[in-house]
Amino acid sequence: MTNSPEDDSNKPEGYRNWSHDLAALQEIGEELLKEWKTEHSQSPRDYPAARWLTENGYSHLRWILREKHDMGTPEFFILLTSAGGSEEYEWSIDDVATIERANAYLDDRVECRGWKASTTRTQRARINEVLRRFSDEYGDDRILAIANDPELETEVYETFKEVIKNLREELTSDDSTHHHVRATHRLFEWLDRSNRIAYDPMESIENEFRWEWRSDSTPLTPDQVRRLWTIAGTDAERMLVIGYCIWGVRTKELPAVHVDQITLDIHDSYIEFEEPDRKNGQGQVSLMFGLDALANLLDERAQQPNWDGYLFPTDAANRSFLSPRQMRRRFKDLCRKAGVDVDGDVGTPKHGRAFYYNILADAESDLLETAGEIAGEQGANDAKAVRDFYLTPEKRRRYRRIFFRQRIRRILPDDAHTEYSTRTNLDSSFDDFE
Repeated sequence: MTNSPEDDSNKPEGYRNWSHDLAALQEIGEELLKEWKTEHSQSPRDYPAARWLTENGYSHLRWILREKHDMGTPEFFILLTSAGGSEEYEWSIDDVATIERANAYLDDRVECRGWKASTTRTQRARINEVLRRFSDEYGDDRILAIANDPELETEVYETFKEVIKNLREELTSDDSTHHHVRATHRLFEWLDRSNRIAYDPMESIENEFRWEWRSDSTPLTPDQVRRLWTIAGTDAERMLVIGYCIWGVRTKELPAVHVDQITLDIHDSYIEFEEPDRKNGQGQVSLMFGLDALANLLDERAQQPNWDGYLFPTDAANRSFLSPRQMRRRFKDLCRKAGVDVDGDVGTPKHGRAFYYNILADAESDLLETAGEIAGEQGANDAKAVRDFYLTPEKRRRYRRIFFRQRIRRILPDDAHTEYSTRTNLDSSFDDFE
């Protein structure tokens, strides 16, 4: 069983402070790979087993890869060796034409899709690994030329299918295998769209397999969220419930909220996220609940000497706010107080965020149902068309917030509500559909 961050208290400080960035982990991976190869020079394996990682103090690497990058150690070491380590990147095939087109594809994704260096590096390594395996299996690395010879289509398809079978056996999850498949298939789709190949050698190949996806976090139930709010004894604890279950922010985002991001307005209070590398992108989180707790907490923080404006500050010398690990521990402590567990384990912020998305999905269904009623009155059959045609994106967002608010009002007690924000009376708003 791998260690979680909460199990790291007995580890050296340097171990707990490992960077989660893949580029930094690559350096750690290279060092431990050298260490392992020195000890096991005759081993038929290309990388260490999980037991060796644990026995030699590297179990935290497995946790980071799994939790932060949705990746097992086999995929990590495959990517590491495919990317040529820290040296200049080299392809594992020799065909110049194929390499030129693969590089052109990656450059195009950077220019058109805004891929970051880390994304490009990961996608390139996945493509490289699949192309290398294809070359080994098929006995020819002239992949661009092969994809321009329709007579080879069937046997090439079967070869790629065999490559995927072998990847599934080696990698730790179907997610990891599918990442490799999609990365490579997108390259061929790009080549096909630009008429540089006669056929897509991986067309619909994903449909050949049954993929056992890694399930998302189980959401907290409405009753559990209500119990968390009721048992919370401080404004800081109440903000854990609001932040993770109602605002739906990530574990690391809540403590990093700064007072400058918060707008308190009589009609529309919100938090502004401007970080360009935020996974969900830049945007606003509406504060429809918990404003009293938030205001009280900000007042409390403002009375602390040297407060730097963060919602959950820390006294640590090397950072300004609590770490995700510390926030996770606080949320789990609150769950223990409330007797909240999920699938036999104590609840975490991820389970609160999953609750938020479930309620948001329900609000979208409410919006569609309302559009359907209006459509019926007007003799239309397509509720989606009515919703999308008659409502602007801004109005759809406003209605989703109304329905979201109505559902949360049925879950949280009155003291969690923000009374003066979004109106919940829909009667006068039906004109938007007409």
